[in-house]
Amino acid sequence: MKDQKVTVVARDLGGGASSSCDKFVQQVSSARKSENLGVALLEDLDSYWDDINDRLTISRMVSDSVIKGMVKAVEQVAEEQITAKELELTSLKEILHFHPSDANKSDSIGSSLRYREARGVGNGLYYSFSEAFTEHDKMRESLGSLRSVTAGEIEKLKKEIDGIRGCSSMRRISSGSELLGLCGILQEKASQSLMGVDKRVGYLKMTVDTMCVQMDDMVKLTKASLSEWQQEQEFEREIEAMVMQSSIRSLCEEFEERLWDQNVRLCGSQSVDWLGRIDEVSNLRKELDVILKSLSNLETGQLISHGSRDMDHFHRKALRNHVSPSSSLWEGHGISEESKNGMPENWEAAQLKHMTKDELVNYFNNMITEMRRNHESDMQKMTEEYFSLKREYLKEKGSSLLLRKDKDLDAVRKKIPVVILKLDDILVENKILSTLSDNSETLGSLKGRLDSLLLENRQLRDSLSDKRKEVKCLTSQVSDAAEKMLQHSLAETNLLKLVGNLKSAVEDAEFEASITEDIYKCFLREVIPQINCDTEELEMQSIVMKDIYGILYREAARDTDATNKCEVGDSDIESLVMQGLCGVIFEEAIKDAQSQFSNLNTKYLDEKENRVALELKVMEIEEGFRFMIEEKERLEQQVHLLVASLEEKEKLELELSTALVKEKEQFQLASQEINDLKNHSSYLQTLISERSKDLDSMKGELTDLLEQIKVYKTEINKLNQKLEVMSKELREADGGRNMLLGVIREKQNDILLLEAKQNEQRKKMQAVIGLVHGLSRALSDLESQIAEGIKNNNLRLEESRSQLSSLTRETIIVKKTSLLYKRKLDRRCNDLQLAEAEVDLLGDEVDALSSLLEKIYIALDHYSPILRHYTGITEILKLIKIELSGEYTKAMRSA
Repeated sequence: MKDQKVTVVARDLGGGASSSCDKFVQQVSSARKSENLGVALLEDLDSYWDDINDRLTISRMVSDSVIKGMVKAVEQVAEEQITAKELELTSLKEILHFHPSDANKSDSIGSSLRYREARGVGNGLYYSFSEAFTEHDKMRESLGSLRSVTAGEIEKLKKEIDGIRGCSSMRRISSGSELLGLCGILQEKASQSLMGVDKRVGYLKMTVDTMCVQMDDMVKLTKASLSEWQQEQEFEREIEAMVMQSSIRSLCEEFEERLWDQNVRLCGSQSVDWLGRIDEVSNLRKELDVILKSLSNLETGQLISHGSRDMDHFHRKALRNHVSPSSSLWEGHGISEESKNGMPENWEAAQLKHMTKDELVNYFNNMITEMRRNHESDMQKMTEEYFSLKREYLKEKGSSLLLRKDKDLDAVRKKIPVVILKLDDILVENKILSTLSDNSETLGSLKGRLDSLLLENRQLRDSLSDKRKEVKCLTSQVSDAAEKMLQHSLAETNLLKLVGNLKSAVEDAEFEASITEDIYKCFLREVIPQINCDTEELEMQSIVMKDIYGILYREAARDTDATNKCEVGDSDIESLVMQGLCGVIFEEAIKDAQSQFSNLNTKYLDEKENRVALELKVMEIEEGFRFMIEEKERLEQQVHLLVASLEEKEKLELELSTALVKEKEQFQLASQEINDLKNHSSYLQTLISERSKDLDSMKGELTDLLEQIKVYKTEINKLNQKLEVMSKELREADGGRNMLLGVIREKQNDILLLEAKQNEQRKKMQAVIGLVHGLSRALSDLESQIAEGIKNNNLRLEESRSQLSSLTRETIIVKKTSLLYKRKLDRRCNDLQLAEAEVDLLGDEVDALSSLLEKIYIALDHYSPILRHYTGITEILKLIKIELSGEYTKAMRSA
């Protein structure tokens, strides 16, 4: 259109307007040159944007490869953990196979060894639990450190992108106020590309956070499973202890019932025997009465037959002499008995209380034997005196009747020792009955003591269980408080990072706002005078054109009035059209300036509002941070209180344990008194019960291991499900990426259409041509900055690779932990060997006990003629003899 106007003016004006035409031609040529430069610059910009798109696609591919590498690393770590767990399972199965063989080899192991082995296994489990918890804590710490490192790297990327934005904005500021058409398009493209990069960085951060959260969940699940397993093991131990206690109590009750039955039987049989003995004693008394009567009859017959006074006198004298020494003897015997019996009566109060049971029995046995000897010596003295008196009497007055009396007396003399033996048997039986009654009384007292000790033991165990429950509750509270502290610390770190990010964002926003204000001011300062100059130039051109058209019109009117009326009308129309076009151009320029000014004002107001909102957010975060600090202090105080209460509970547990130890010692002392009577039977029963318990414990361990295998299988299934979820998320991310690529292509097509439209408008904008060189320089600077940014990104990618190498180091550490587990297995094997050595020591103790049994048997065999009257004791002696002979044969066979 401009070219046509210029040609029309050149035709009409003639020689007078040649200078103005030359000016217009120069302007047109300069405009064409500038348009060619603009086209070349646009082509360069297109190639530049293509390079940026290629680099962005490369960065996306690199980020995808990094994410895939992280996922592969996590999968490898999970696989290594699964393999380690499988190895542990195989080792446990081997140990289980090893235990039955040991059980077959060592059939004669006692209850103490089994208890020690169970206790050792419990301690080993406790150590393995503690080590597993420390490993989980280490894994969690490493995950937290990895998460913080990745967050720091992502923040560095964001800061570098913001720096590139700031540099580009600064370049735009330096380029001046003439960035109206082409620079606006470039700014929009750069902002869109940077927004895409920000979105990609945000997606990468989200994926890393989800991965870390899932790994934390996995660690928490494994920790929870370990804690549940530990609780199950503790419950099983408590149940086993209860079963052992119930079995021991049942055995003690059975033994006590057997003892009571034996006592009842003995007492019943002895009561029957006692009645028979009483009858025998009554018969003996009758016999003694008959003997005395016969002796008295003999003496009276002798006195009647010899009725002389001398005989009577001599007989009376003899009788007096007989009665006096006998009475003196009986009196002496009574005095001696009184003296002998008075000694212990006076001595009982002082000495008998301090004597033990065995000492009392020995003391009374000695007293009985002394009394028997004294009685026998008195009887011998009486018989000697009687025979001496008889001889004197026979010397004085002998007869045949006396010979018969001697024969009768000899018969009586023979009956007297028989009677004495029977009386001795009765005394022995009385002694045995007294000992049996004493034993029954002592058994009753011991039973009462055992019941009281069992009640106290139950009460103490209940209190211990309550204290353990309280300690568990406190430990759970402490662990919860520690977890809360960790969560609060993580929240504090996250809040500090957010505060730092918000502060940096506020600073960036303030900086951008100040820069935009300066840009707007500079732009207005430069645009307003340009607009004024353009209006003045257009006014001058319009005045000059009016003058030229007036002169031409006057000359044309003078020469030809009629012929050129149409031409004059055309020239007037052209002048009017030119004025209208200039006015339209001016109005459009003013409208563009006003719209740009209003846009700048709106942007400034939006930035102010954003700044105020960010300041409010910072205030809210600071308040939340203060609240978190207060909660942290409260939690620390609670933790200190819990620690103090735990220390008090530990002191109470120590006191209770000491009290239990003392009561156990008392219980052992009481049980030792009973074990002397029930060793053999309880030994056999304990062997049977221990073997059954060992089988039950082995079955329980097998069930526990099967449950553990099921738990591990469920964990493996969960891990597989998580891997499937991760693969689905990756697929969804790929789909979203494809969608974003389609959207980007559509936007590029829209941009191409806009560029086609703007190419038509660029021909009208002549003021932009002078700033093309500056823009090219700015673009070259931007290219260099973007290249530096890409280099920095490559360096960061190399740092991420180094972090991945740290993950490989962690895998090496896991392998080392597996080696440590193997060493622990070796230690356990050594512990089992030590247990076998303890078994040998217990065998030596059994040999010593068998030798003690032999001594007991020899002692009982020495007193066998006394114990033959009791069938139960003889049977026990036979059983001991058979057992000793069997053990001797076994020892000979083993030797």
